[in-house]
Amino acid sequence: MMRFLLFFFITAYAVASSYDEGEILYFQKGCHSCHGPTGQGMHNFPKLANVKAQDLRRKLTAYRQDHIKTPQASIMTAYAKAMSDVEMEHIIFYLANYMPPHLDKRYDDSFKTWGDGGS
Repeated sequence: MMRFLLFFFITAYAVASSYDEGEILYFQKGCHSCHGPTGQGMHNFPKLANVKAQDLRRKLTAYRQDHIKTPQASIMTAYAKAMSDVEMEHIIFYLANYMPPHLDKRYDDSFKTWGDGGS
């Protein structure tokens, strides 16, 4: 039982670490500039958040090997080639398991009016 708990905690830490590392790399490598800060896609650049890991890996590998020949591919090829295998796997993990940040409060309800409310 103790081995199982130890394995569980080590696995949970590795998963959280990979997700966090992927999020950091997503912004450091500039992925957000075309695909958006939440991976939602922008303009002609596709959505990446919650896409299957195998699809992301297949596409990034194709870019890295220069198999895709489109105007957008020329941009992505440079990014894919600049990533190490480990960096690529962290970013894939982050995007495949993307969770939007939890918002406890959406509005600032501490605002108070003064006087008669204005006129």
